[in-house]
Amino acid sequence: MADARWKFVTGLAILVVPSLAEAQAVPRGETARGSTVATRAREDFDPPGVRLGAFRANAAAELGLGYDDNILGSRRNRRSDGYGSWLAEGSVVSDWSRHAVGINARVEERRYLDESDFDWTDYSVSAFGRYDLNADTAFELRLNRAQEHLEPSSIDVQEAGVARPVPYQFTEIQAQGSTRLNRIGVLALVNWRDYTFDDVDAGGPPVPGAPDPGRVSRFDFESWIGALGLTYELAPGRFINLIGRFQDIRYQEAAERRRDSKTWEVLAGFTYDFDGIWQARVAAGFRQRDYEGPGIPSLSGPAFEGNVTWQPTLLTTVTFTGRRSIEESIRDNAVSFTRTAGEVGVDHEYLRNVILGARLGVDRRDYDSPDEQATDGYAVLSARWLINRNLSLVGSYQHARRLDNSATVEEFDRNLFQLRLRIAL
Repeated sequence: MADARWKFVTGLAILVVPSLAEAQAVPRGETARGSTVATRAREDFDPPGVRLGAFRANAAAELGLGYDDNILGSRRNRRSDGYGSWLAEGSVVSDWSRHAVGINARVEERRYLDESDFDWTDYSVSAFGRYDLNADTAFELRLNRAQEHLEPSSIDVQEAGVARPVPYQFTEIQAQGSTRLNRIGVLALVNWRDYTFDDVDAGGPPVPGAPDPGRVSRFDFESWIGALGLTYELAPGRFINLIGRFQDIRYQEAAERRRDSKTWEVLAGFTYDFDGIWQARVAAGFRQRDYEGPGIPSLSGPAFEGNVTWQPTLLTTVTFTGRRSIEESIRDNAVSFTRTAGEVGVDHEYLRNVILGARLGVDRRDYDSPDEQATDGYAVLSARWLINRNLSLVGSYQHARRLDNSATVEEFDRNLFQLRLRIAL
């Protein structure tokens, strides 16, 4: 929810590829150091886009069908249904040698065949502009408006007593500047977000004398984040990083002002390209959150974030990611929770136009008051067939299961199947 994912990564691309024996040839122009199976350009299959003078426009649409065998993520009273989904996205970005501007838009919708209460629509519209003062110094402004939703299978939604997707919107403004002084790099940013929640039908009769769990709009809040990052370049592609962040959260309703908080954190780590086969960005440190309301204990402990990329061959990429954060809750009896998430993923170029993927991850959420926790695990298998430069077909299967939980939290397992056709310009 209030998940500020700031990644201070500075590096140089070196066009050197280790000599590896491959069963399938990869064109020389697509094997730049740091390029992965997922990010690699494929000249024969990438959508060409449309040139608009000094700008480039890209657009795509997806149509899909799927089946969800446990929409609520519950052990009892399981509800299953098929669904249709569609997605449309587009962007217009400048292609200038200096400075940059661009806009992006995306909308995605899912409609269930029978269980229409679980339909959802997400969207985002964003714009950015960057001014390059010189080769080492730049200033950037980003604006974003988005709608997302909390899944009914989330422990936070389940324990709040809301058996529906919970839509929320946020408006975001971010300003940042970066510069480089010999081997020292500096990045400073300020980010503001305003979160608003839509009230929903909780799916049951109200309890006399208790707050309506479906009126989640009372948890509207705004967040200010200031961050400063420093790097020291040891060698091209190898940096030591120091990151400091401060976050101020303010709730809109007077009755919820006890949830107001201030959070600070300091992390140190490195961004390192070891040998073109292993790359890593890792940071670890300490975080503390203090609340305005009396009787709400502070949250403090280790903080970490990072990812590691391993490319055993030019056709296979293995990624490891992890993060520990504090997020806001929509529960009456809980203010926030500590979230620890980790994932390992494998992408393999089985054929030139067939990309296979696998993901295995865990997501643990810990509450201090009340003392509750839940660990959800998931596995995802996918296959992407690039038919030509404009068409691709994607099939996926996801299995989710609650691996560990406190006594009051329900266990469940869930299976999702989906097939999507993507059309791109």
